[in-house]
Order: sequence, then structure tokens, then C-alpha cells
Amino acid sequence: MNHSEFFKLIKKGLPCGAYLLHGEEEYVKEQALKAVENTVEEDFRPFNYAILNKPAPQELYESCGTLPLFSDKRFVVCSELADGVEAAKYARVIDELPAETALLFVFKGKLAANSSILKLVKKTGQEVVFDKLSPQERAAWCIKHCGEAGVLLDGSCARILVNAVGDDMANIVSETDKLIDFVGPGNAVTPQDISVCIRTAVDVRIFDMLDMFTYGKPGDGILALHALLDESNEPMSVAAFLTSRFKLMLEARRGIDSGRQKREVASRMEGNQFANEKAYDAARRFTQKELMGLISDLSDTSFLKISGTMKDDKYLELVLLKHEWRQFPV
Repeated sequence: MNHSEFFKLIKKGLPCGAYLLHGEEEYVKEQALKAVENTVEEDFRPFNYAILNKPAPQELYESCGTLPLFSDKRFVVCSELADGVEAAKYARVIDELPAETALLFVFKGKLAANSSILKLVKKTGQEVVFDKLSPQERAAWCIKHCGEAGVLLDGSCARILVNAVGDDMANIVSETDKLIDFVGPGNAVTPQDISVCIRTAVDVRIFDMLDMFTYGKPGDGILALHALLDESNEPMSVAAFLTSRFKLMLEARRGIDSGRQKREVASRMEGNQFANEKAYDAARRFTQKELMGLISDLSDTSFLKISGTMKDDKYLELVLLKHEWRQFPV
């Protein structure tokens, strides 16, 4: 099931049994665990809600076997598995899970399809996947969150907000709270408020900077590069990030040249869907040869810094300015 289905299940009263929570969206995953915890009467949470970090199989077995106090249900959260312990050794915990216990295995990131713990839980339990939220879901969350604080955020501004911040919900929460404080209750958010208040995610700004070059505005592109460097972003870090973006774009370009569509290409690439789709859009303006050349040039940044041949910030400018940018219509 997905996160929405899991939240509905929590509202109805999460049935006992084994669950496996994993996926890229960590913030929503944390909110789901809080929602589960909030279903337990506060006075009895120390007895009926246990969190175990990398427990050994026997420790987890004993915790699950503890009877709930003044309740018909006990929750046990297993955060990861004990280091070096095979997942199969937890089989007894799942097989002999008491009828009064809900066991939640929680993992950071998304497990591989062949994961042994995933296969183990799915035999008798349920898998809950926390994928990155879609742009529409992120925008809807921002509108709702602002509304709860007495601030009006319309759909257009919500889209501007999530496009600026990116797909990390923790960042979206932080930036939306900042925007709420800036605007104040009883007021409506404007695009100008977002421009003043929100710090755009670095990966979004990198792609925006590349857009300036490909749309025939290299001067604006260099100013955007300087703005990134002026905000405590080390040139080496920006170079490394640029390299990773060009590598992602190269992967997307190969998919494009193979005749595959955007959704298929993005789903096959590593990383989150938001970055993959941005890379796909940008890759359409490059050839494989051009991208490999940019990656090769940027890889020299570290050598030039160490050797003292050139300042790394100046070298970044040189790499971007020497490329023969083919201009695209806006």
C-alpha cells in the first residue's frame, strides 16, 4: 500500500500484524509513525508503544510478546535490523506475533525488490511504500498547511513554491513555515513573497542556471553561478554537484536516443523522480558527446585546485563559458 492508504488505515485503527515501512520520503514516513503513536493513550504509551533501534531477534521477540496494559493493542517499532544479523533470524518474531501486537519494521530509503526482510514480511504482513510525493500532492500539502495557519495560498503560488524548493518534504515544511511567518495570519501569499522569502533548492538552481546558458543568456548564467558561490557553497561542491547533474542528464540523453519516453526514462534512473524529470528536460538540449565533454572538463577541477594552476571558481566559469551552447527558444 502507499502512504495515503496507510494513513487511512491508521485513522480506522491500525490492525495488529506485521508492517514494513520503507521508501524515499522520510518526512511523511516520520509523520505516519507519529500518527500511529498518537493513537495510543498518552498515559500508557511507555507500556504500549515501544521503539527499538536495531534490536537483536530475541530482544524484538520479547518486546512483541509483552502484553499491553489497559489496552487491547501494543505497538512495537523496529528501526532497522541488528547489524550483521540475517533477516531470516527475525522470522520467528513474525510467525509467532501475538494477536495483540502491531509490529512495524521501519527502514530509511527504499529496499530492493529482492530484499530478504521485504520477502519475509510480505508472506504474512503488509508493505507500505513511501514514495516521493507528486508535485500536486506537495502543492496540496502546502495549501492545507498554510490554511491551518490562517494564511491563504492559492494553487498557482503553491506550484511556484514547490518548484522552487524541490521534492524534499522536510525542506518544503521548513520553507513553508518560513513563508507563513513572513506573510502572517489573515494575509495571502504572493509570488513576490515566495521570491523574497524562499531559498530555492540547489539542484533546482543548478538546472535554472543551465537554462540561462542554453537560452542564450550566459551573462545571467555566470551571475547565477556567483550567487551560488556567494552563499557559502564551495566551488568544489558546486563542481561535484554539476558533475552529478551532467551524469544524470547523460543517462537521460541515452534513454532519449533509445526512443524511450520521459516517464519510462525517469523511472529507470537512480535518484528521485523530481531530479530525474528535470534531468530529462535539460538533456533534450544536449548531445551525448557534449555532456561527456562537460563531465570530463569538470573532473579536472580537483587537480587544478591542488596543483594551484587555477582557482576552482574561475575554472568553473571557464568550463561553462568555453562550451558552445546551442541556443533554444524560450
